[in-house]
Amino acid sequence: MLELIRLEKGISIVSPYPCILLEEHKTLLFADTHLGLEEHRERLGIHVPYPITDHIIECILKPVKELNCSKVIILGDVKHEFGKPSRDEWYSLKRLVHLLRKEDAELEVVRGNHDNYIIYILKELNVKLHEPYLLHDGLLLTHGHINIDIKSITNEHDIKGVIMGHEHPCIVLKDDIGSKHRFKAFLHGSIMLNDKRVSLVVLPSLSPLAYGNPLNEDAVLKSPILREFSNAIDDLVPYIIDVEVTVKRFPEIKYLRYSKTLLT
Repeated sequence: MLELIRLEKGISIVSPYPCILLEEHKTLLFADTHLGLEEHRERLGIHVPYPITDHIIECILKPVKELNCSKVIILGDVKHEFGKPSRDEWYSLKRLVHLLRKEDAELEVVRGNHDNYIIYILKELNVKLHEPYLLHDGLLLTHGHINIDIKSITNEHDIKGVIMGHEHPCIVLKDDIGSKHRFKAFLHGSIMLNDKRVSLVVLPSLSPLAYGNPLNEDAVLKSPILREFSNAIDDLVPYIIDVEVTVKRFPEIKYLRYSKTLLT
C-alpha cells in the first residue's frame, strides 16, 4: 500500500519507494536507475542473484499506476556505462518507455554524468532530454554532478526549491552490538539563495546496486552543489527507506553523526 509522506506543499515521498510525487501535476520523480549495472557486475564476475532491472521497473510502475501519474522524470544516470549504450541499456530503457506509455505516462530525462550518448536512445523513443537542469513549476530539477549557478538562476526565475540526485545519500546506524547497517535515505531541508530560503530535496538512488554515500560518517560529498552548501548538510532531515517496506523520518544529520543510534 502506497503512503504519501508530505515534505512540503505539493511535494511528497511515495513510500515505500525511492520516488517523489509532485502532486499538482501528478509527476513522479526519481534518480540514478543505472540501467545496465547488473550486466556490468556480471561481466566482472560478480553474480547478481535476482533480476535488478525487473525490480527497478516495478518500483516505477507501481507508483505510476496507483497514483495515475501522467509524467515521469528521471533526474539523471538513467544508464550505467559511461560510454556508448550497451545492448542491455538500450533494451531496458525501451522497455521502460513502452510500459510507461501503456499507462499513459510520458518520460522525460535530465541528463546525468553517466548518460553519455543517451541522446541516441531518447531521440529514437521521442523522449525529451534536459541539460543541465529543468525548471518545473518553480522547482529546479537537476542531477547534481554539475556546479550549476543556482543563485544566478534564482535571480532570473522564482525558484522555490531544488530537487536533485547524484549523491546517493544513505545513513549508517549501529545496532545494540555495534554492528553497522547502511540505509538509503531521502534528504530534506533548505538552503539560502540570494537572501531567500528555498527547499532542498536529495533523492536516494533507485538502483539497489548503487547503495549510497554515508553522510553521517566521514563521507566526501560527491555533488558540487551540496559542497557549495555544505554548511546546510547537518540540518538536513533524512527519511530512511527500506524499499517496498517502509520510510521513516529520522532526526537531522547532525544528531546522527558518530552516533550510537540503536535499531529497534
